Amino acid sequence: MKVVLVNTLYAPTPRMGGAELSVQSLAEGITEAGHQAVVISTVPQKGIQIDWVNGVKVYYIGLKNLYWPYRARKNPVVLKPLWHALDTYNPWMIREGMRILHEEHPDLVHTNTLAGFSPKIWQFVKQQGLPLMHTLHDHYLLCPRSSLFRKGQNCRPVCTSCRLFTLPRSRLSNCVDSVVGVSRYVLDRHLELGYFASTPKKRVIYNGYQAELTARPSETGSLPIRFGYLGRLMKDKGIEVLLNSVMQLPEGAWSLEVAGRGQAAYESYLHTRYNVPAIKFLGYLEPEIFFSKIDILVVPSLIEESFSRVTIEAYAHGVPVIGSHRGGIPELVEDERTGSLFDPALPSDLSTKMRRYIGKPAIIRRMQSACLSKAKAFLLKDNIMQYIDAYTDVKAYPTQQVK
Repeated sequence: MKVVLVNTLYAPTPRMGGAELSVQSLAEGITEAGHQAVVISTVPQKGIQIDWVNGVKVYYIGLKNLYWPYRARKNPVVLKPLWHALDTYNPWMIREGMRILHEEHPDLVHTNTLAGFSPKIWQFVKQQGLPLMHTLHDHYLLCPRSSLFRKGQNCRPVCTSCRLFTLPRSRLSNCVDSVVGVSRYVLDRHLELGYFASTPKKRVIYNGYQAELTARPSETGSLPIRFGYLGRLMKDKGIEVLLNSVMQLPEGAWSLEVAGRGQAAYESYLHTRYNVPAIKFLGYLEPEIFFSKIDILVVPSLIEESFSRVTIEAYAHGVPVIGSHRGGIPELVEDERTGSLFDPALPSDLSTKMRRYIGKPAIIRRMQSACLSKAKAFLLKDNIMQYIDAYTDVKAYPTQQVK
């Protein structure tokens, strides 16, 4: 079976987020399972480049729009509405993508993040009579910013400007034969808003994570408790919620390891504002190194995340998680078994949860084995087999006809 996977970015891009890591793992896993994976992605350079990455053939298409959205400096605000309009229907990118499909003759097309390509590609894929699957990694179809988060608030209901930009995307979603959510939350959110109404196959496949499940030595049982944060340093990710919460805890009972990078000005502000000995800003660290330094991970996101990859990374290293009760995170954190959930809208809720672990450190020891057990539900090999089964299922189902 030959599968073409479409994703906005692909290795070796330096901007490897959860969706990019998941698509790369899937493409390589399909290949290792004896099938053929071909990836179509975007780059800022003009033209089309072809390369092989770990046995996977990758087409890098130079983005044809008003600007490359991932550059370090800000893009012109006046051009953003036009950029987003083109991103809903970009005939130049669709033409390049269809040219590749004609050359590769795949058995199935699997789209993922579509920024740069535009959802209009679904219609053209279906006109070729090819089975079509789409995985929901974020809120791109609902929101031009992919976040459904504006001015410090989650957008409920979806704001007027987003509805105007994304209305064509809702209609085009009916071209898809099979839709997958990386969480029940993200799938249901799209279905509630009328997306994929005519799609016959709907399912949830949680992202996988490849790590050797490590039974770490249980040293936790005394103070200070080593809390940790791993991810982008962004206000929307709740980093300041966490920093303000630890400052409310009794002195000497805790430490906080912060691993990750953000914009230079914001990093500088955090270093100055929260300059206390118990808080260490570590910059970028590999997960294996970071998780050996902490007892509990905190995921304080204000955004309704579709999935929390860092949570399953923590479990694979035997680390419990205190997670925000937002988006798909509650589907991963078993309250009182693999960690705790808190409401970021309640100012003292996170510090209250953290105090409980300070008061009873033995709880962490009990949770470590439960986390390792929970991690087995997200093994990468199982994730890949779920997708291969889904491919077989959608191939066997009569494909929808689109004119």
